[in-house]
Amino acid sequence: MNKASPGFWLSALMKMRTTTTEPMLKGLSVLLCVLLGLLLSGCGKPPAIVRGEHPLPAGVSLVDSEPGQYGGIFILNETTQPTTFNPMVPNNLSTSMVLSRLLSSLVAYDPRTERFIPGLAESWEVGPEKKSYTFRLREGLRWSDGMPLTADDVIFTFDCILADAVDEVSGKVLPRYPSRYYQQFQINGEKLRYRKLDARTVRFDLPTVYAPFIYDIGQPILPKHKLEAAFADGSLLKQWSTQVAIEDPESIVGSGPFVVHSYRPGERLVLRPNLHFWKADRNGQRLPYLDYLVYRFVSDSNTAIAHFATGKSDASGIGADDYEWVRRAVDTYDFSIRERGPSASVNFFWFNQHRGSDEAGNPYVAPYKLRWFTDKRFRQAMLYGLNRQGLIDALLFGKGEPLTSIIAPAQGRWHNPNLPRYEYDPEKARALLRESGFDWDAAGILRDREDRPVSFELLLVESPFYDKIGVTFVENMKDLGIAVTLQRADFATLLRRTDGTFDYDMTMLGWGSSSAAYDPSGSKALYLSSGAYHQWYPEQPEPATEWEARIDTLIGLQERTLDMEKRYAYMHEVQAILAEELPLLYGFTPYGYVGIKNKWRNVYVPKAGSTLWNIEELWTEQGGVN
Repeated sequence: MNKASPGFWLSALMKMRTTTTEPMLKGLSVLLCVLLGLLLSGCGKPPAIVRGEHPLPAGVSLVDSEPGQYGGIFILNETTQPTTFNPMVPNNLSTSMVLSRLLSSLVAYDPRTERFIPGLAESWEVGPEKKSYTFRLREGLRWSDGMPLTADDVIFTFDCILADAVDEVSGKVLPRYPSRYYQQFQINGEKLRYRKLDARTVRFDLPTVYAPFIYDIGQPILPKHKLEAAFADGSLLKQWSTQVAIEDPESIVGSGPFVVHSYRPGERLVLRPNLHFWKADRNGQRLPYLDYLVYRFVSDSNTAIAHFATGKSDASGIGADDYEWVRRAVDTYDFSIRERGPSASVNFFWFNQHRGSDEAGNPYVAPYKLRWFTDKRFRQAMLYGLNRQGLIDALLFGKGEPLTSIIAPAQGRWHNPNLPRYEYDPEKARALLRESGFDWDAAGILRDREDRPVSFELLLVESPFYDKIGVTFVENMKDLGIAVTLQRADFATLLRRTDGTFDYDMTMLGWGSSSAAYDPSGSKALYLSSGAYHQWYPEQPEPATEWEARIDTLIGLQERTLDMEKRYAYMHEVQAILAEELPLLYGFTPYGYVGIKNKWRNVYVPKAGSTLWNIEELWTEQGGVN
């Protein structure tokens, strides 16, 4: 590297920060920030952020937080790079978080009050029969390129989501642009209806009372003037690719607090303020305060946490297994660690219970294995035989707890606290296996009724964390006389095998959301027997079991009432059924921790969702690159 380059001196300073004495750290931190600024645009000083050229919209949203001052660079480390900048394209959690900085929705969720609040819409009204919703947009909204944001954009967004196409081979009506939103807005078997009332008003009509509608309506609104041609010619899903972000970031137009400044895969994504953003503080300063939001890509989560713990980034999630050593650096690098309690995310194992066959007529699951996997006593025995507390002690240093439900305790009253715990009990596991017709031979090997030795494969994502879980599972099952073989695959291959070819016996995945908002209908593709994410046997033509049919009914009932007590009761019954039948063998939830530098103001860490949910309100008195 050229010693005259800012990159050389930035690297040198990073190394100095880990060895320099305390009195010098503050000065080095300031110099580090300046040098980082030189890198934002590749070379030289980053462009100054010129604010105040555009008037605030008449319908500006004034935030309640403490007014701040402009400036500063907020640095985050990310292990996963964006896969797209188009919200219509299926993406991962990290990509969704980036998109939430670039695009806004009609409504937003405030984790402080645990309520939905106005977003692009300044208000909404629910019709007398509770089957219509009328949204009124803020006056004077504009896209980041200065074009007006109107009801036409809302209508266009739902046209994109709900457009149909007829498959030439099967004759089936399918989404023209497949996305998770398409099924979301098929309510009670009917497509959502919507119409423009005037330039700022849109009405949605539902076929029935549908309680989660406000939760569902939170998808990003798209700019018609930028994407209409692509919608018409069929190329919508090819728009706003990562290549576009590299070559022409200005063409990615949004309504969120930031726009794309530059993207260099493998290095960093830099966002800068949207100078037409629709929020301001009570002093009339348009948000965000930050000059730049930088996502710096690192190889793994260990590196990300190490960077934060040595002052090289501004915030980071901290695993329970990293808490103790990171805590020792809080004074040196002037940050705080906040405890969030049990995570809102869950993880679980499941057995492949698919009754179908491949194109050659071969069953996805061997009939004798299917008999094992579809027996709830077998599944219950597996969970009793897994030492989950031992995993928590070994992996998380005791900072976690076994799960009892698909709905984590962090989701408050939605969680059913009165469920069986399936604590580690090998003798109970053996009793259930005997009851189900299994027995052990003289060598201690478990055999089924037809004298077959019980063995199966566990497919896991390649990672040290999952490896440790897999090894423990193998050892615990060995104690029951069961031979389990570990298979490892990258995430894409695992999904292809579990969602497409169904070529697996058992696997494990996590399930969660980046949002603090929660409604069980957000996971109905998992609950419903017809759902694409009904992991153990997806997209069933008819419910395969009576208990799955009952869950289908309960999900419908909880969606069609606005009585929250009834909704909670229905979902508690769903959880009780799942806890008895155990199609999902629940793992554990770690306690959540997050670290953030003390220089940042207006920080509010919610119990679930993103720590930086209000990134536009964060500011620092220590200044930054302007």
